[in-house]
Amino acid sequence: MALPPHALDWMGRANIDYIGPFVKAWAAFNAWYRHDSGQATERAMLDFAIRHHNSRLRRHVLPLLANENGTAEAERLKLAICDLQQKLDAIHLEVTPKGRRERVSLREVCINPPVNWQRDQQERNGQRYAARKVLGGNYEVTVTSIRTGLVKLTHVQERYDPNEVYALPEFINNLSDPQRTTLRQFYDACNPRPMTDLVQGGGGPALDISTMQFQCTAEELLAGLVETLYAMRNALLHGEVDPDEQVMGCYEPAYRIVMCFLHRIQ
Repeated sequence: MALPPHALDWMGRANIDYIGPFVKAWAAFNAWYRHDSGQATERAMLDFAIRHHNSRLRRHVLPLLANENGTAEAERLKLAICDLQQKLDAIHLEVTPKGRRERVSLREVCINPPVNWQRDQQERNGQRYAARKVLGGNYEVTVTSIRTGLVKLTHVQERYDPNEVYALPEFINNLSDPQRTTLRQFYDACNPRPMTDLVQGGGGPALDISTMQFQCTAEELLAGLVETLYAMRNALLHGEVDPDEQVMGCYEPAYRIVMCFLHRIQ
């Protein structure tokens, strides 16, 4: 028998919205890393929390991610991580930090952004490959013959987009096959936001996280978690989240993860 209208109304009101609790939990976490880091910028504060040897987050959370840790607290954290990734797998939540389109997922997360990258250069087989930031934050890439000074390729783009460079007529017509390969390797390495797949393509042995297995180290997973949760926080505050039921559901395990962080660092 179907529920009567007033029962459906009460059932709808019984659904728990974790947006508020998540934002409040993150506010407490934010206050901690701001205080403990002593840094002036958000990026530096997060880097302290994730990477500094004196970070209480690293000291107290990394042991919970170890395969051999089967304590109730470790299992609760691992279950929350597994729930979060499975919910993110079920949707395609995207954010646009500084105009870049990025998916929110532990399968595509930047855990090692270059520090204040400005320029790079490489010389190989008589060619100079160079990339740099120019006025306005644009990216300039050039390929020049060292012997003659002939510029074989030059391009300026508003945002880093290697595929745009590799589709240029100069790339196709002016460079030999080995030169195209070298430019690809060089410019790919200039990526200001290199992405890592922590589920299938990380840099470590298998980590058993509840019913999922991650191919990364505990340090990489911790970094990925903080970056993913920070992206979810920003998506809320910047108005990038629609009140979609599946999207809202991602904030429940996110809340549980942040609360675990807080209990461990207090």
